[in-house]
Parts: sequence; structure tokens; C-alpha cells
Amino acid sequence: MSVRDAAWRSWGALAVLQAAVAAACALFAALLAACLPSPYSHWLQLGLPLALAMLLRLGRRVWPGLALGLLWLAWGEPGLLLAERLLLAASGLAAALFSAYLPPRRSRPFFRQADVLAFLAGPVALGSLLAALGRVFVLLPAYRHQLPELAWAFARVWLGDAVLLLTLAPILLLAGRTERSCGGGACWRETSLVAGATLSLAALVCCALPGRGGHYAILPYLFIMLLLWLAFRSQLLLAHVLALAIVALALAGIRFEAGALAIAPTIDESLLNVALLGLVQSVTLLVFGALLEERRQVERNLLQANQSLEAKVGERTSQLVESEARLRLMADAAPFPLAMNRLAGGELIYANERAEELFGTHLHPSRALRVQDFYVNPQEREDVAQALRVNGRVADREVKLKNAQGREFWALISCSVVKSDKVWYAINGINDISERKRLEQNLRDANASLRRKVEEIERLQQGLRDQVLRDPLTGLFNRRHLDDILPRVLDHMLALHRDVAVLMVDADHFKRVNDTYGHRCGDAVLTALGAYLSDHFRSGDIVCRYGGEEFFVLLPGASLDAAFAKAQQLCEAVRAMEIDALGHTLSVTLSIGLALCPLHGEDAESVVLAADEALYQAKQQGRDRVCVAAPIQMLS
Repeated sequence: MSVRDAAWRSWGALAVLQAAVAAACALFAALLAACLPSPYSHWLQLGLPLALAMLLRLGRRVWPGLALGLLWLAWGEPGLLLAERLLLAASGLAAALFSAYLPPRRSRPFFRQADVLAFLAGPVALGSLLAALGRVFVLLPAYRHQLPELAWAFARVWLGDAVLLLTLAPILLLAGRTERSCGGGACWRETSLVAGATLSLAALVCCALPGRGGHYAILPYLFIMLLLWLAFRSQLLLAHVLALAIVALALAGIRFEAGALAIAPTIDESLLNVALLGLVQSVTLLVFGALLEERRQVERNLLQANQSLEAKVGERTSQLVESEARLRLMADAAPFPLAMNRLAGGELIYANERAEELFGTHLHPSRALRVQDFYVNPQEREDVAQALRVNGRVADREVKLKNAQGREFWALISCSVVKSDKVWYAINGINDISERKRLEQNLRDANASLRRKVEEIERLQQGLRDQVLRDPLTGLFNRRHLDDILPRVLDHMLALHRDVAVLMVDADHFKRVNDTYGHRCGDAVLTALGAYLSDHFRSGDIVCRYGGEEFFVLLPGASLDAAFAKAQQLCEAVRAMEIDALGHTLSVTLSIGLALCPLHGEDAESVVLAADEALYQAKQQGRDRVCVAAPIQMLS
């Protein structure tokens, strides 16, 4: 074959690959569009999960085919200009490329906490954000005079793309990878039974129960327990597939206005319930699966370490047994301590040179020695003598002996009874095993030390997790924890149709404290304020250090009046409080900005911005007061 023919064949194979990728992307999106309710299926980047999976599996070489497939999908949307179609396709391709190559690529995805966090932060959060921005720019002309509606549309598109990635991408990336079986046919029967029961119950709950009133809205979330059981049994792919099936059944129930999640009069709110269910299921499975895999890896490492230690112990024990066997073979030459005594009284009548060296003494007719004089525990000598009387021999018995100078040591003795001139004698072979005992004790100490180190590592890991979420000065939650938990709390309370109050708290003129008394004194004031804030609020409230002298308080379920009264009480209490800081008695006042979700916004950014503006208003009005943010209509 010539070089030109090989080149043409290579180009032909590449073209076929790109065409297959484009067709797969278009077919995948068409199947999803058939499952999702219209018109919402036209708002989402339906090809994004498959595009991400192909880029991770096949590499960058398939991006032209993906671009062609996404352009085909954008071309199929009616009523769009050429620039808008190109913008949709470009945003989808950019989101896929960004999602595939921002986090580090792994050969085994979703099996480490770092990979799960990278997936949630990269493809799910930022990738879906890029995809949603393309749709928002397309919708901008139609919503140019309706910015709140445009923001709500953007949030729905972002959430929809994120749910698509969370529910479909793990399945596409885990498909084809070998999962560890939990144990033969019995495990397969258990897995099939649980999967069948889960699907049957999901069909009943999501498609048959009456959803109006929200009485059964919690039931779909209970399936997470069954999904976690499958993940625990090393069936992570099956768990994700069942999670997708539960979401599909919930969508089918909403389409027919039935099921536990069809609790809202409009399809928008019902779809929001399904999206939340998909988010909770997928995130829980990803985090739990990574935790399980990391735990199994630690167990495998510990097992290998234990096997290595056992092999060393076995090797050492084998060496000792072989040494003892050689000593028995040389009994005639008596190269080891050998002694002979009368069985009745225990008087020693013979000891070879090795025995005399071992016990540090010599037999002499003028000095009678008895075998029991060399036992640390006299009762142990009686037990050996009784065993000789009953069985006629004692083999490899560990006893504790001492020499003539009082040095104690462990010995392995083998005794046999012989009769001569109607007198019973005992022949004793003695082997000093003090070194073996020391090694065994060392091994026991090493195992105990290893267990303590493992426990210490676990404690250190827990301490590190706490340090990531806690402010080191005040012990309160930090800004990072707030950014993580605030959107989830708001979404949860909005789903329950309950209010959430937020307080932005600032210590007035705190810079004067640092300038006058020093930063150490200022730190002591902040520590005292943090301790008081932590004790002042309910256990269900969340108090964070927002930064500098600012604190942030989250009050789930609190009304505007109750939160305002609580903030007023806080101002009055701190105003009257005297703080002992490095020998100085100081007093401070607080300025507090109060905002309420959903009155001042339904997302974390809007609520925080409203509280911050209210705090600024409190400072402008003279500080030492509480100001409530203006309603969202006034803010816009």
C-alpha cells in the first residue's frame, strides 16, 4: 500500500468516526427530547452528557463530529436566526470541552472524593453554566424588557443542564467498566430482587399516587436507601441506572399529572421537584460511591500490610521450628542443654556443658541441686511432673526459668520419662526461647502501634475536614462552608414553601479597636463576639464568620418579624456587653442588615446582596441598628 493510499484511508476512517459521533449525538438528543416535556426539551443542551462522555473516552479528536451534531440540533430549532443557531452550538461545544478538560482525567472516574468534587465543580456547575449562557443570549431579545423572567429562565436552563449531566454522564462514563461482584449467584439474585422492587415501588409512587397536597412528596427520596445498598454491593453503575429510571418515572407521572412529585398546579414547579430529586440521588450516589471505594482501597492496603507481617512472622516461626528440629537430631551429641533428674524428688543427677552454661552453675557432689530450684513458678514444675507421670513425656512446653544468678528467661522444654533400677528419671531438653518471645512481643507491639497510627490518621483526617469548614479564630463556620450550604438551604426551604432569614452583622468602628489596642486585642473581641453569636441563636441556625469583622447568620424557617426581633435583641445585648480583651474592658455595637428569602430573592446571591445593602443602609443611618432590605421589586 502506498503512502497516499494509507493517508486517504486514514482520512476516510476519521471522517467516518466524525459522522458516527455526530449521528450518535443527534440520536441521543432526539431520544432525550422524546422523554422530556415540551417546550423544556428545546431549552436544554441535550447532547451535552454524551459529548462529555465521548471527549473523555475518545479524546479531543472527536470535537469536529460533536460540533457537527450540536449544530444539527441547533439547526432543528424553529424560529432562530443563523447567528443564534451558531451561538447555541458553540456554547454547547465549549461547555463540553471545558467540562472534559478542566478537571484532571482519571482512568477510573468517580472513585475518589477529589474526582467527585472536580466533576461537581467542573462539568456540573461550570459546564452547565456555559451551556445555559448560550441559551440565555438566544432568549435575550424575547425577554429584553422582562429581566426577572429572563433570570428565572436562565436558572431553569442551568438547573436542567446540571441535572442532565448528573444523571446521565456517570452512566455513560461507568458503562463498560468492570465492577466487582459481591459474591456469585446469590448476590445476583439479591441485586435483581432489589432492583425490581425499586422499579416497582418507584412506578407506584411516581405514577400512581395522588400528588396534590404534597402528602407523599418525601417518598421518592426514600429510594436513595435502596440505591445506596446497591452502591455498597459494588453495583454503582446499576444504582445510577435505577436513579435515572426513578427520574424518568417521575417525569412520566408529571406528564400525566399524577405521582408523589406532581404537587404543584404548574408543570414548572413539578419539574423543579423532579430536578431536585435527580440532584439529590446523583450527588448522594457519587459521594457515597467514592467514599466506599476509598474505604475499600484503605482496607486492601491494610490487608496487604497484615499479610506481609504474617509472612514475616511465619518465616521467623519456621526458622525456629527448623532450628529446634536440628537440635533434636543432635541429641546424642548433646550440643544443646540437656539435664537429667529424679522424677520423685527432682534432684539433678546430670547436666551437660550447655545446660551448665545456660543456668550459670555446675553440678558438684557436695552441692545438691534440684530442678524445681530453676523454675520461677513452683506450681509450673508440679504441672510438668504430673504430666510426665500421666503421659510419660512432655513435648515443647513453654516455661519460665531462672539461672543461679536469678536471671529469668523463657525456655522450651521437652521431657521424657525413663526407668532405671526401679527409679524413674526425667530427661529434659531445654531451649532458650527468650529471643522468640521478645520478637513475638515486638510484633504484638508493632501491631498495636499500627492500629494506633491508623486511628490517629483517622482523627487527623476528621480534624482536617473540620479545619476546612471552620474559622480558626472564632471556631464558627467559615465563608467556604456558607457558600456551599446557603444555596442548598434556600432550595430546600423554597421547596417546602417556608421563609429563610439572613442577617449580615458588622462590628461598628472595629478598625479603631485594632488601631488603638492592637490586632491581638481585636482578635480577642472577635472571638468573644463569635462565642456570643454561637450561644445566642438556635441550634438549627447557622452562624458563620463572613470575613474581617463581619458575621453571617442563617435562620431557616424564621419569619421577617421574628428575625427582626432577634436582631434587635442581639444589638441591645451586645451594646450592654463588656468584653475583656487582653486586660482591656471594651464594648462594641453592631450594625445588622436583614433580608428574607423569597421576599428579597430566591437565590443565594440575591439574598446576600439584599442583606449587604441593608447593612450598608444601617451604617449610613448612624450604625448600632437593624435595617431590613427593600423588597425585590424595589431592588430591581
